[in-house]
Amino acid sequence: MSTSDDAATELKRQQDKALAQIKAKISIAPDALSAAVLEKWTTVTNPPFKELSAELREQNNAMRGGDLSRVEDMLLAQAHTLDGLFAALATRAAKAPSVVVLEVYLRLALKAQSQSRATLQTLGELKAPKQVAFVGQANIGHQVQVNNGAPGNSGTSANTNTAPASNTPRPRTRKNKTAQNKVLEADHEQRLDARTPGTASGDDSALATVATQHRPQKRRGKSCGGA
Repeated sequence: MSTSDDAATELKRQQDKALAQIKAKISIAPDALSAAVLEKWTTVTNPPFKELSAELREQNNAMRGGDLSRVEDMLLAQAHTLDGLFAALATRAAKAPSVVVLEVYLRLALKAQSQSRATLQTLGELKAPKQVAFVGQANIGHQVQVNNGAPGNSGTSANTNTAPASNTPRPRTRKNKTAQNKVLEADHEQRLDARTPGTASGDDSALATVATQHRPQKRRGKSCGGA
């Protein structure tokens, strides 16, 4: 095989590959799929596939540009069509020969009516979109920090636990016993003793403390049997 034959074969292979890629893209393109369905089911003008696909492509480009008039017209037309199906099925249900046929027609009629309502609701949301508010979650609570470090070490702590505060009352800290015993002291570190004689004031010398020499040498107790 000559070089020219090899080049022709390679060119044919590249052309076939490109054609296969084009067919694959067309077979999954949204406008091509819709055109294929419309070509089979449309009975108004029997449009050809190529022109249908081109028209659908133009409508898609318009929608991407922000023009939704075609979408609004289509939704409204579908709502009217579904409403017409509801009326036709409800009319046939009224002429049903049996309860079973009546139930079938009514079920189909109500489905068509529900789809018509949903289509109109979609159209309304398209004309007046709902306002969506994005609110960040805020966790508000009291925090209790426990520092298990030595006092005076403000820079570091041995253990720090953060936990939400509970409603359980905290136990009262026991006060220093020294503060409770201060009422028993006249001065700091001096306890009151009722047996210790106090200093007599100068205003009433008659109440002066009896000196040691004036005290009796032997105290009389209960065993003496004094009057």
